[in-house]
Amino acid sequence: MRVRFLPSAKAEADEAVAYFDEQRNGLGDRFEQDLQDTVGFVREHPFSGKRLSNRVRRFRLHTFRYNVIYVVDGDEIVIVAVAHHRRRPGYWRGRLGTTIR
Repeated sequence: MRVRFLPSAKAEADEAVAYFDEQRNGLGDRFEQDLQDTVGFVREHPFSGKRLSNRVRRFRLHTFRYNVIYVVDGDEIVIVAVAHHRRRPGYWRGRLGTTIR
């Protein structure tokens, strides 16, 4: 399955990498690897994430307190958000209209 990040989700991931790099050298790389591992697992098992609605699923990163929020759209997985656990729940819902090609 193909994976596509919405631009806002990619920006969230990039911001998290930059933040963790500021905290400690190499921590951003660890976050990025955790994110890649999670997305890889979701690619192989797209319906394994916790269902948030009919279309939306969530999968937690292994080490960091972030969720990958995604939609399975045909043969594509669309990453809607890379959301910290403390961020306001559902803030990403307005992005759902942009997931379909």
